[in-house]
Formats: sequence, C-alpha cells, structure tokens
Amino acid sequence: MQNPFARYSVLFLGIAACILVMLPVLPFLASARGVAGPTCTDAVHPATAALALGLGSALCCAIASIVGRLINAAVGLFVLGCGLAVISGQSGTILDAAFDGDSLLPIAFETLAWSGAVLLMSVIVFRVSGPLLDLPARTKGGAFIHEVFNSDAGRALAAGVLAVAAMYLLSRTELKGQAIGAAVLGGVATAFLGRRLVGDSQPILLMATPVFAIGIAQLFTAYTLKAPLDQVVVQRGLPGWSMAMPVDIAAGTLIGIPMGLGWTKPAEGDE
Repeated sequence: MQNPFARYSVLFLGIAACILVMLPVLPFLASARGVAGPTCTDAVHPATAALALGLGSALCCAIASIVGRLINAAVGLFVLGCGLAVISGQSGTILDAAFDGDSLLPIAFETLAWSGAVLLMSVIVFRVSGPLLDLPARTKGGAFIHEVFNSDAGRALAAGVLAVAAMYLLSRTELKGQAIGAAVLGGVATAFLGRRLVGDSQPILLMATPVFAIGIAQLFTAYTLKAPLDQVVVQRGLPGWSMAMPVDIAAGTLIGIPMGLGWTKPAEGDE
C-alpha cells in the first residue's frame, strides 16, 4: 500500500479498532480497591481477568495482522501496542501493587509471561503480513520457524540490555506516563542496535527481547530484595525496571520497536 492517505487511514482505523476492543476488558481487571489492578492477580477474579485480557489481546492481534498485511508487520505490531496501552494507561501502578499486598516475584513472572505473549503475537503478525521488505528473509522460501529462531536472531537478544538500561535511567516514579515512555524509548534503543545485529533475519524474536530482559531484571530484584515491597516503594528504593508493571512494558515495547525500525530503515536506493 503506497498511497500515503490510504496508509494513514488504515493505521488510524487499526488503532481505533484496538482501542474499542480493549475498553470492554478494563472492568474485568477491577480490583477490590475499585480500580483496574496493576496485574491480573490483583483483580477480584484473576482467572476471568486473565481470560478477558487474553481474548482482547487476541482480537487486537487479529486487527494488527490485517493492518500488517495492508502496510507491513511493524506497523501492525505498533497498532497492537496502542491497544495494550489502553489497558496500561488505565490500570494500577507499583503503588497499587504494593498496598494490595503484592510481592515482586509474581510481577516478574507476569512480565516474563508477557514476553512469551509478545513473541507469539509477533510470530502471528509476521506470518500473516510477510517479511519487512528492508530486511531480507533469511532463507527465501524456507521454513518460517527459521526466521524466528536462528543465530542472528539469538545474537540480537543482547540488544535487550538497552531496554533494561532505559528503564533504570528513566522510570524513577510510579507515574504511568513515565513507565510507558521509558519502555517505548527502551524499545526504540533495542531496535536501533537490533537492526545491526539481526543480519539476514526478520526482527520477530527481537520484538519480545526487551520484555524478556526486563522480566529477568525484575526477577533478580525479587530474589535480592529484603524489605517488604510497600516499604521499599515508599522509600523510592526500587530500581527503575521494577517501577513499571508488566503490561506497561509490553505496550511500550510494541510501540517503541516498530518506531525504531522505521527510523532506522535505509533510505530508498541505499545499498
């Protein structure tokens, strides 16, 4: 789709559709405090909340696949990230988690679960949309699984360190905008380095790399933290990567990496 008006129309319609799909999910995430919980486990009915969020994400993934088919996979995943940002922006923060009696361990595990979900959705969108034209397929006509898991894709996992650094430096309070913004910038930085590392491979695995890397950092903090979570939060003693909630990280990453890939796309006619 080369017509700019048509491209932007599809983009905005895709974002609007994902927002409309995700809004009905919010009531299922309601916690005992009357607001959407920061994680599924904080909801009054955790299993129902997880199911509603999973169904909403699946519908957004379907919309993202259509957008990706019409434009490209990166734009489709950006649309998906915007859908998740609706949940992120309306859900609780680390303060809500701390005063709901949460600990860091289940938060870290949920972040790691989101990395698996992001990878699955990335695989689906790329499978439906096809490869990014500025990044050649590893083996033309070869098995799709080799586009996801290969030595170049594995080497690009190192780029996730930049997302952890961005969260540490930029996410300093419980503010939602700060958490999502830090995740977006971490995704952009990951894309900048990742493009140079993925070689002859599509950035499918790269999409989940920041979420996984931050989840590992959160897991480390969970096992090394000695004081109760509420006490550490009040004293502002948490590292930046633990200030963001799992859905904040997933949403910001899916917005940031496509932006970074777009900004680093070679100019037309470049070798």
